[in-house]
Amino acid sequence: MAKTTKNGQENLVENYTKKPAYSNSRLSVPIWDTPQPKMSFDAMTIVGNLNTENAKKLSEFMSIEPQIRLWDILQTKFKAKALREKVYIEYDKVKADSWDRRNMRVEFNPNRLTHEEMLWLKQNIIDYMEDDGFTRLDLAFDFEDDLSDYYAMSDKSVKKAVFYGTNGMPETKYFGVRDSDRFIRIYNKKKERKDNADIEIDAEHLWRVEIELKRSMVDYWNDCFNDLHILKPDYSIIEKAPDRHTIMALLFDESEWGKLERKKKYRMRKLMTEISPIDLTELMKLTLKENEKQLQKQIDFWQREFRFWK
Repeated sequence: MAKTTKNGQENLVENYTKKPAYSNSRLSVPIWDTPQPKMSFDAMTIVGNLNTENAKKLSEFMSIEPQIRLWDILQTKFKAKALREKVYIEYDKVKADSWDRRNMRVEFNPNRLTHEEMLWLKQNIIDYMEDDGFTRLDLAFDFEDDLSDYYAMSDKSVKKAVFYGTNGMPETKYFGVRDSDRFIRIYNKKKERKDNADIEIDAEHLWRVEIELKRSMVDYWNDCFNDLHILKPDYSIIEKAPDRHTIMALLFDESEWGKLERKKKYRMRKLMTEISPIDLTELMKLTLKENEKQLQKQIDFWQREFRFWK
């Protein structure tokens, strides 16, 4: 059942996770509810400029600080990892000048940092930078449901890839190009934790929808997937055999989209949403809206004068 949320939003959750069935169907679409996902920023990259004086001060501090491992040290550059390898730091003035970009970069996952570690990183590293800002933000949505048979569709044309496990079921789905301004991953988080860290997740299912935003898209983190639909299409309810076979082909082979003329492509996109009682992006939008102020406080913390959020 849908979880009750503040402001009496239970009905909103139900409405977002149930869609009307395809009208040309003699079969009923099953009713399906899901709890709201947990969401967070899962990765951040902050870049800025070190002036000559601050570069010298920071280099001296890092060379004696026990929580930092420093290497590749020259007068105009250094690399480091901090806080038990949880933060990566790189400064390279020569490369930055030649490529006309900012000279220092700090990468980290805020979920892996404690309250005290965030304060330490802000005060001792990031506050040395001038003209600083984000060049990458990852939004993560964790669903305690099996998303292996979900289909991501964008109003824009995006490259898609699916990787299967030994059981023949999808485990990871990529949408977009890795170096593009927006890159989307849907993967089996429970299996990833077991395989990579030998951590057992108690929940029966745990799947993650991860939206990696870079460059120009970072400023639109709270409005980054209006063109995206994560659907659970049921092609069996389509009565017309030609439409049913076309949808089946599109679901099982992404290249089939390229073979459709524009009007039919538009009609198939519309049909795909009509035969899908569930669109997870609507639930993601609601979850983001409810967490937007808290997430904005995190961004403000890293970019403004020191003040930790509560």
